[in-house]
Amino acid sequence: MRANHFIIAAGFLSVGAAAGCAAPAPAGEEAAGEARSEVIYGQDDREEPFTYADPAWAARALDFTVALVPASAVDDSDPNDIQIAGPTWAGRDGVCPDERFASQPALADCSGTLIDEDLVLTAAHCINNCNNSRFVFDYAMTPSGQLGQITSDDVYSCVDFVSYYQDRRGADYTVVRLDRPVVGRTPAAVRLSSDPLAIGTPLVVHGFPRGLPLKLADGAAIRSNAPSLDFFVGNLDTFVGNSGSGVFDLNTKELVGILVRGERDFVQDGDCVRPFTCADDACRGEDVTYAFRAIQAMCERTASDLCSCGDGACGPLESPASCASDCSCGDGVCSSGESTTSCPADCQLEVLYDSHAPQPSWVTPGIQVRNTGSESVYLAGSTVRYYFSQEPPGSLEATCWGCSSELEMSFHEVPGGGCAGATHYLDVRLPFLSVDPSSTTDRFNVAFHASSWQPFNQSNDYSHAGGSWNWAPNPKITMYRLGSRVFGDEPCPGLFIPPAR
Repeated sequence: MRANHFIIAAGFLSVGAAAGCAAPAPAGEEAAGEARSEVIYGQDDREEPFTYADPAWAARALDFTVALVPASAVDDSDPNDIQIAGPTWAGRDGVCPDERFASQPALADCSGTLIDEDLVLTAAHCINNCNNSRFVFDYAMTPSGQLGQITSDDVYSCVDFVSYYQDRRGADYTVVRLDRPVVGRTPAAVRLSSDPLAIGTPLVVHGFPRGLPLKLADGAAIRSNAPSLDFFVGNLDTFVGNSGSGVFDLNTKELVGILVRGERDFVQDGDCVRPFTCADDACRGEDVTYAFRAIQAMCERTASDLCSCGDGACGPLESPASCASDCSCGDGVCSSGESTTSCPADCQLEVLYDSHAPQPSWVTPGIQVRNTGSESVYLAGSTVRYYFSQEPPGSLEATCWGCSSELEMSFHEVPGGGCAGATHYLDVRLPFLSVDPSSTTDRFNVAFHASSWQPFNQSNDYSHAGGSWNWAPNPKITMYRLGSRVFGDEPCPGLFIPPAR
């Protein structure tokens, strides 16, 4: 696993640069973009997993709770004994030595929850660059007073933000896609209902308060709901480092929210500091973004067992025909079956196509993007995908004949062997360019061949689809922008492949 900015090695703690993962606080209390959530309400309810009153639930929390740690702090040279450098809590914050957990390592900056085999839910303010963080499971103390062993199966990287939203006074969430499915863990159960939770609902929070190893804290309840239902307020014992923590309904054991911001932090006590304390019904409370907000946004952009018709999100495998309750013209999603002609309110971009220089040993898809809307669109990082079947043996190589811009192109096999006409695909990642209203990009004369130089049979290629296109819209070529499909229809029923970023 990976924890915060620091590493434990050979019995010593080496200090690294700390970057607290905090959420917005009341106005005037923090600099812009920061927040505090370091407060104890009434009795300090934080417990180690092995001292928590419900051992079965503590085991579940340990299974799906993950620490966000700076990538630079992780030494993974020994995959069976990964080290993370950093200070104790006393060294990090100057807390008084008699405070609970003062001598424990303070290695994590933020918290998250595994919600699908490769998806983690956390706060958006915790991460804005995939390369900066590692996601570390099993960062917890053992009954012997030592950190548990961390191996390569506990440490993951971010490859994509499936959804991302931050409002310093409202919702704050992101769903991160990890570099691979998590090994041997069962994701948390998530409450998908958009109905408000009742005042007084009992809560338990799991996370890494101020970077400490995993702590569970119950003894809290919902105080109020924001009118927008972007978040609710509870009296949770949380600290910076708990940002992104999963907040659960203690009765149903469902993930209901993400801890995002709260009360002020420490109070001075001579030469050291102590956590700020409040009565259970006092102070501002801690803000928790409703989980359903993040899940709805996620389901617009990816396929997951958490997504279904009726969840309020028009997913990449849904359409107005298959799920009218979620998908309709005007909902902001260019869903399957919609186009710039049938639904200009949702669909603004289209891919024009022509086989620009047909030859037996080459596949020559000509690609051009047109903006049919009334505003300019920035296309950098967008991906156009061409599906085909590979007959000739050998590796595939692509180029762009006479192109004015350099394209990033990569070949992939469709998972599970694909379907008729689509066993492979070519992703064309667009460069830094924009397209004005009612305008098109340059024509990208893509060409690829197999290293054997044997001919292709393009008549069975999904995206070629026969005929003479003459730079007309081809709905069998797909385009993805900002994580969502914005043009075209997927070839294989029930399969959505988000482009790598």
